[in-house]
Amino acid sequence: MKDQTIALAGVYQAAALSHELANSGAVSRSDYYQASIRSLFVFNAATTADVFNNDIQQLTMGLETLIKAFNKDRHYIPVIKYVLTLLTLQTKLQQDNVMTTQVQGGITNAKRYTKESEDDFEPQVISQLAATYSKTISTLQPRVIVAGQPFHLKNPEVTEKIRAILLAGVRSAVLWKQVGGSHLQLLFKRRTYIQEAQQLLKSL
Repeated sequence: MKDQTIALAGVYQAAALSHELANSGAVSRSDYYQASIRSLFVFNAATTADVFNNDIQQLTMGLETLIKAFNKDRHYIPVIKYVLTLLTLQTKLQQDNVMTTQVQGGITNAKRYTKESEDDFEPQVISQLAATYSKTISTLQPRVIVAGQPFHLKNPEVTEKIRAILLAGVRSAVLWKQVGGSHLQLLFKRRTYIQEAQQLLKSL
């Protein structure tokens, strides 16, 4: 369950970050945003943790959000909705080989603009990832309807960041499925996920 918890935390982190962006126009921790985006460019990881640079601390926000959501904290209802939609979308995506290839191509193109020496991604990276999301996953049903402040949602820079992080959320959802995650486990192994997340946080 450790691998599943790490992957699911990746989904929760992306959902929480998209919620922050939609409501404040920024993220509280840019390093968490960068870590989630960077996970898109890890194509052949040896372990689930390697997708996040083998640094679980980069998933702190996701792990904490997972715990609060599974403990039915009402403050996290919007985030939970985003997570459930992302998990559904990954199933739809994996059933569409053509779209999967398009997504992979878009991510590969975005990777060309990345610079290992920089903490922040070039604007072209986020724009390319956002465009990839818009042309592919956002055409599937159900769509992720991000609620927030109209002022921020009308800002192209903010909406691109939201789309890019949602793409990272789908990537983590695919990873979760690859390591054995299922919707039934969300119902019947909630306590196990919480315990695993708590254990991971204690190990930091």
